[in-house]
Amino acid sequence: MPIFVPKRMFDRLSEVWGSLPTSVCKLAIVLFIGTTAITAAFCANLSTPERTPEPLTVKVAYFNFGKIRAGIPEVSNAEAIRINAEAQLRKDVETWNNRLIKMREEKKSAAEIEKTKQEGQTVVRAKQEALAQLVESANLSVRVRVAQAAEAEARSRNIDLVVDGQGLYAGGQKVFDHGVDITQAVLKRLLAESEDKQKVSR
Repeated sequence: MPIFVPKRMFDRLSEVWGSLPTSVCKLAIVLFIGTTAITAAFCANLSTPERTPEPLTVKVAYFNFGKIRAGIPEVSNAEAIRINAEAQLRKDVETWNNRLIKMREEKKSAAEIEKTKQEGQTVVRAKQEALAQLVESANLSVRVRVAQAAEAEARSRNIDLVVDGQGLYAGGQKVFDHGVDITQAVLKRLLAESEDKQKVSR
């Protein structure tokens, strides 16, 4: 591709180059030509039309995370622990509130009441955070186990893509119509895994 330089720019470049050493001029010419060539090549690539997406055959499977989660014994145990912890937390809040009410009835000083209030809030907040961490840890553990079981089931059936049916917001009907439901198969794997763990712990 020919390179065109305006005459005024050419004259100015000639004046500047005339005052520079020969080696510097040669280097400048090489850099200028190289940069122009790269720019031309880049513009040529931009003019290339985008590739048309090719149809792809994919074997799809799906599962119901809610059903799987409800069928795992460890989830039921964790849920029972959460319910008991929340009940105990409500009792603690009620106990601290009753203590504050009694202090007001006994005409305790405002400073003493405020100190007790702050102490109660600190204790309750710590238990709330511990409960939240417990729930988050249990949920994460379940999701990791379900993902691993789903991946193992997919490999055994040569399935290319596995999705959670509860997490589809669009196009779900096509997945259900043409995909394979592996909910029970994944749950079966998880139950077998739980039984193996119980045997080892005995």
